[in-house]
Amino acid sequence: MRFFVVLISLFLSGCATFFQPNPVGFKKDLIETRFLTFSIWEKQTIQPNKPLRIYLEGDGNPNPKNQIALYYAQQDPSDNVVYVARPCQWSEDRVCKDKPEIYKNQRFHPEMMRETLEILLQIINKYQAPAVELVGYDGGATVAMNLAPQLPVKRIITIAGILDTENYTRQNDLPDMIDAENPADNLLALSQIPQIHYVGEKDKITPQKMAERFVRQMNNPKSAIVKKVPDVGHNNWKGVLLDY
Repeated sequence: MRFFVVLISLFLSGCATFFQPNPVGFKKDLIETRFLTFSIWEKQTIQPNKPLRIYLEGDGNPNPKNQIALYYAQQDPSDNVVYVARPCQWSEDRVCKDKPEIYKNQRFHPEMMRETLEILLQIINKYQAPAVELVGYDGGATVAMNLAPQLPVKRIITIAGILDTENYTRQNDLPDMIDAENPADNLLALSQIPQIHYVGEKDKITPQKMAERFVRQMNNPKSAIVKKVPDVGHNNWKGVLLDY
């Protein structure tokens, strides 16, 4: 019986490893911050001292089902591409097991933003990148918008992005997020950064009107475009081409 239990344990642990992302042409790395360990995947062709394009994954519980940001990172023909998983995604951190609120109602908490900012700064410094583009899907868009003013960001691209957390929870009849950092509270700084916001025509979760409302609130942004994609909902973005 003991031997059987050991076999089952090994099988389950093997499955956990098997189902982790393994994108072709990327190498995985684990980067530690003050409190967490982040999983990132870096393209093997990255050249130092050149701009980076960093993809931020959507929300998960803790792991995302659709992995839209990962999909686009793999499709990206550029050399300098990094994919960053969100806190607790594909992670064995004990703190994630003890505090599930990290990836639930506190996923945009100031501490989570500081942790992610630390990761992005480490990546930028590692490659001495003079500038970055941030590409965020769903909640990854929220993170990108929150952190962009603190980084050498030349453009933000969002896909079905949560751009205003208060409007998002209100329109979807969801509980308020605890102490969430909201991009809508930093419109002046964001208005100076070029942006493309992709929205799905059939998206009921982050519909076109949300993105358009956000852009209107910025009041004469440097460059902010909302692009509607026909026949796409919140999750089925695979196969949709983005403009870079």
